[in-house]
Order: sequence, then structure tokens, then C-alpha cells
Amino acid sequence: RFMAPDEIETKSTKAQFANARASTDIQVLGTGDLLTQIAQCCGPVPGDEIIGYITRSRGVTVHRRDCHNVLHEDEQARLVEVEWGRTGDFYPVAVLIEAWDRVGLLRDISTMIAEERVNMVAVRTQEHGDRTTAIYLTLETQGVDQLSRLLVKLETVRGVLSATRATGVAAQEAR
Repeated sequence: RFMAPDEIETKSTKAQFANARASTDIQVLGTGDLLTQIAQCCGPVPGDEIIGYITRSRGVTVHRRDCHNVLHEDEQARLVEVEWGRTGDFYPVAVLIEAWDRVGLLRDISTMIAEERVNMVAVRTQEHGDRTTAIYLTLETQGVDQLSRLLVKLETVRGVLSATRATGVAAQEAR
């Protein structure tokens, strides 16, 4: 069966996310080896303060400490201390850029990202009625330091109103 180019891209992007998450070594303190996975709601990367949540069937899900889902968790006894161990090369991070829509905006943003040697694996735009646009990106970064530098630089692109790490619904839009 022949696949459309967008099907191929979607499958390879999902495989990249799985590989990036699988290469992370997170240590659950006070226990032996437990299966760990990165939470999709907040998508922590090395450098973030993290905490684990013991699931009923999937081991420990690792969240950022400021994740809305962890802060409002009713079963606090299921939270465990975790820390970054050996880490892989790249981690997918959802980014939301709000900007005035103009010709060349996406090109300028893409150029800035490429100059910082960050890979863009997904992009989606949503135009608002007031000539502004939301740009949802999924970027592969080496950690929170590289991401922070990039977000500051993205805000210097002409027309960009804000560049932030996406969480919650915005993070789902980027993926």
C-alpha cells in the first residue's frame, strides 16, 4: 500500500518521540528499577524539576513539578521523588508562539530555530480573526537551557508577541 507523504511524516515523528523518551534514564529514588515514562501533559526535559507519579499499570509517569495534573492530584501518596540520570540527545518540547501574521513570519521563525541547531519536527498554525496567529511547534531540544535561550531569541523575531513552552491543551495542539 502506498502512503501519502503526510502519513509517512506522522509515523516517523511519533517514532522519534518514542525513541527520545525511551533513551531517558530517570532514577526513582528509594526503589529499584521501575518502568518510567515521560508525561505528555507537561513533557519534562533535562533541567526541569521533576516528580514521579506511580500509575496503577504503567510504572512511574514523570511530570514537571509545576504540572497542573500533579499539583491537583488527590492521591499524594502515589507521588515519588525522581531525578534525571543519564539522558539521551534530544527531547521533544511543545512551543507556542503568538505573533502578528505577516508574509515571511514562519520563514523567519524557522531560520532562527535552524540557526540554534534545533530540529523542528512538527508545526501547526491557527489564524485568529484579529490578524494574529498561533504557531504550535514541536522542537527537539537538548534540555531546558537550550530551550530557554531559543525562546528568548524567538521573541526577537519581528512580529512575535510571545514564545512560550506549551502545556496542557496547547501542548497537545503542537503534537
